[in-house]
Amino acid sequence: MGSWNTLHHFDDKKFYSKIVPDLRGEGYLLRNYFNSEFGKYIVGNSDQNEERITDIIKFSQFLDDEFKIHETLFNIKNRKKSVNEEYSSFIKKLYKDEDDFYRENEPIIEDINLILTLIIFSECASFNPHLILGRTIFTACVGAKPGSIAEDIISDFTNNELGSIFYPVASNCNGLINWVTNEDLQLLWLDKENLYSTGKDAEKYFSDFCKFIEIAIENDLGVISGTNMNESFLKLIQSPLSVKIDVKELKLENVINYK
Repeated sequence: MGSWNTLHHFDDKKFYSKIVPDLRGEGYLLRNYFNSEFGKYIVGNSDQNEERITDIIKFSQFLDDEFKIHETLFNIKNRKKSVNEEYSSFIKKLYKDEDDFYRENEPIIEDINLILTLIIFSECASFNPHLILGRTIFTACVGAKPGSIAEDIISDFTNNELGSIFYPVASNCNGLINWVTNEDLQLLWLDKENLYSTGKDAEKYFSDFCKFIEIAIENDLGVISGTNMNESFLKLIQSPLSVKIDVKELKLENVINYK
């Protein structure tokens, strides 16, 4: 059936100034959410919670400045075949190293995806209203000139970087995909002439997408995408953002409030 993907407004400045330092430091915020009633519902509750929290903090030390890419995983995926190395041996080692990394770290990666979703939508992102990305709606309706800045930036709405610990759109997992900062959204808008609707049937979606991005820029926000989000749960969290969007007044058909 594929994955169902969504795009949300996101305060990247608060994320990098408050949440990331906590996950790389003492973990006070992490611990509060992990042991909260919402946290127990999402990540479960066991006598191993403190160990899981410690593992998240240790693991976070190896993520890059953007808090997306794990150093070891990036090096595994980015390794090049040496001149005298047989291609079959190169591929075999690559797959083995990847498997070993995920076998060792998969529980931690899953915990990070689950708890970070709760923290982000409680502290610096709004679940409702959000733009539908769907399974292929976004990529089928919004295009960009090849090689342009616009193409590079909008690809981050539905894809993630080499070595990312977050989930690709087709993963059938529940969690985050990627985020784009307000600074990059401004760059996107400076290159807006290289964005286009893919056809007449896509014009309304393209228009709604543009309005959603304009609202983010006007409110000094970025955007964050997720896949198979726990909608029935996340809708219960009161938005930490002050931005208000009247979907009906703006006639946004593809920006919705999940009820």
